[in-house]
This record gives sequence, C-alpha cells and structure tokens, in this order.
Amino acid sequence: MLLAHISDTHFRSQGQKLYGFIDINAGNADVVSQLNALTERPDAVVISGDIVNCGHPAEYQVARQILGYLRYPLYIIPGNHDDKTYFLEYLHPLCPQLGNDPENMRYAIDDYPMRLLFIDSSRTGTSKGWLTEETLAWLETQLSTSGDKPTAVFMHHPPIALGSAQMDPIACENGYRLLELVERFPSLVRIFCGHNHCLIMTQYRQAIIATLPGTVHQVPYFHEDKRPYYNMSPPACLMHRLVDNHLVSYLHSLAHYAGPWLYDETISYPVDEQ
Repeated sequence: MLLAHISDTHFRSQGQKLYGFIDINAGNADVVSQLNALTERPDAVVISGDIVNCGHPAEYQVARQILGYLRYPLYIIPGNHDDKTYFLEYLHPLCPQLGNDPENMRYAIDDYPMRLLFIDSSRTGTSKGWLTEETLAWLETQLSTSGDKPTAVFMHHPPIALGSAQMDPIACENGYRLLELVERFPSLVRIFCGHNHCLIMTQYRQAIIATLPGTVHQVPYFHEDKRPYYNMSPPACLMHRLVDNHLVSYLHSLAHYAGPWLYDETISYPVDEQ
C-alpha cells in the first residue's frame, strides 16, 4: 500500500487568487501534475479537508476540474472551509464513497492490509472541529469489527492540542472522545489530519497523530504568538507506505528543486591531480 496524502488545497473561483496574490489554483494544478508524474505510483491520493477556501459553488467547479485530472483513486473529507452540501454535490463523482448525506460523510476502505477510516470533523458555522455522536458510534462499530487489523483514521481537525498558539483554539473540541477510542482499541495506530498547514507529530498511547503541510501555503508554528500568520514556505505531502506490515510515513516535497542525481563516488571523493 502506498498513499499520497495532501491537504488544504483551498481552491478559489476561476481567475481569483487566495488573499489577493497567491495563485492557488495554478499551484494545485502543479501538485496534481507532480503526483501524476511520480515514478513510484500511489494506490490512491488522500485529501484531508479544506478543498476550497470560501465554500462557493464556483470554487468547487474549479476543484472538481483540477482534481479530476488525478490518475488515481481519490479519498477526500471536508474541512471547516468547506460547505458540506456543495462539497458533496460537486465532489461525489470523484469520491463516491462519500455517500449521499452531507451531514454524515464517513466511510471505510478495506482494500489494503491496513484499514482506512475517513470521518468528517467539520461543523457548519465554526472553524472548530466537532465529532458527532453518529460519527463516534460509527467509529466504535468499525473498530469493534476490525479485530487486530491496524487502522488509520483520516480527519481534518487534530483531536489533541499540539502546542500551536494559532491553531489549537480551533482544533477538534471533543477530540478527547476519539482519544478514548484509542485507549480502548489497540488497532487504532494512526490519526492523520489537515488544518494546521504544518507537519506536526505527537503520540497518544499507541497512536501516532500528525498534521501535514498544505499544497501551496503554510502556517508557521509558534507556541506563544497567537497572531494569524501564513507564509509561502515549501509545500509538501506525506507518503504513507506499508513496509513489512508496519506503516511508514515520509515527507515528499512539492517544491521545485534541482535533482535528483545518482550518487557518483568519483565526484564525491575526487582524486587530486598530482
């Protein structure tokens, strides 16, 4: 199993730029092209929320067009910037597993040695996350029937404080309910989130919890400064690879840079001319 995991694409309407100067649609189109050109082909692409920026239908039209160029199965969930109704209307063709109820988007993927559970942590009208009773009951059922098969949850909001002064106040308010499931079910070993536009990792019991960078713009990590910063530090995605029945996640840069080159010992250790 190999998954390419991106997040927080924040598509804008045709011809519109993010914050008036970031050509985020072009940046996301470049990311799609990079993923399509990967030599080692992922089994699927995951996007963990905030597909568009303002929740407008015109933004979802652009998102559907550009994401439709991906040459892999696509697994997506909404974030706090998404409008659930429009999200489902426009993106269901790209991810039919979403179902037909915008208030209950959750699904399981059982095609791999690791179970993948996708849940909606967004709540209309607020940037903070929230897990509904229906979602928590569904998660409990899924984990109860998984046996000892390792399981990863994908959601938008992190369920635990990560020390980010800017983002912790809008994390998942009742994330402790998910952590209670971590305590009860040893098979739940990974929780992957978007939202923070930054690679941050922690661990709760047996579960590694991580947020990942955005596809175009990022949020710098400050522990005390609560002001709403963003920057254009290099974008990246996570690649999740199953190696000998354990999951390895590694950062894959989406920035443009020189290389790669094959190692050449004669260049690395040149012999001085006499």
